[in-house]
Amino acid sequence: MIAFFITNLLMSYSIIIPIHNEEKQIPFLLKNITPLSINHEIIIIDDGSTDGSLVHLERCSFITLIKHDNKLGKGQAIRTGLDIAKNDKIILFDGDMELNPVELPTIMVLNKEENIDVVFGTRLNFLSPLNTIFDFGNFLLNGFFNFLNQSNYSDVLCGCKAFYKSDLAERMPYSIGFDIDVEIASNLVKNKKRIIEIPISYSRRSQSEGKKLNVLDGWLILKRMLFTLKYKKKAP
Repeated sequence: MIAFFITNLLMSYSIIIPIHNEEKQIPFLLKNITPLSINHEIIIIDDGSTDGSLVHLERCSFITLIKHDNKLGKGQAIRTGLDIAKNDKIILFDGDMELNPVELPTIMVLNKEENIDVVFGTRLNFLSPLNTIFDFGNFLLNGFFNFLNQSNYSDVLCGCKAFYKSDLAERMPYSIGFDIDVEIASNLVKNKKRIIEIPISYSRRSQSEGKKLNVLDGWLILKRMLFTLKYKKKAP
């Protein structure tokens, strides 16, 4: 088991991290992903930040930095990252520090021979629907995803996923917003990719602390799930 983990860790991934106005969080993020840059490609997309995020990012030599002049959305940032990623193994990871980057190596277990095509991160502290209205919304959307796809995943909206870029080749994502997570998840499930879930620590931020997802984004996510179900090859 240890040899399996080490072998997969050494095989290169492209780690795609979208950023928007995360000046306070970026130093911690960079500190914790630095060791991964030895063997992996780290792509950070600054999606039109208006704070001091770029000051930190432009000083960092071990990342590939892509700058959007204006805010285009999380989905568009991830699509930009996918376009330039050099490796077939992809990790998507939110850059707002609600997820802990120290745990990134735990999801580096993709292996076709071991029947692991996809890893969905699942947030350890986010599984109770009664904590907040956002938790309840996640519970409903996750349940609806499972209903549509006849699946039983615990947290498809989690911003931590690993998969093979080539498995999306027939239908790369169209989403430009927070619905990117469910679109990619839907495509991988529909293509019958072999998926495992791995728990990852989670610390929710409030709106005042910089939380960007809001109630209206929930409707966008719901709409994306319905469109992804209906349209196989054509963008909605």
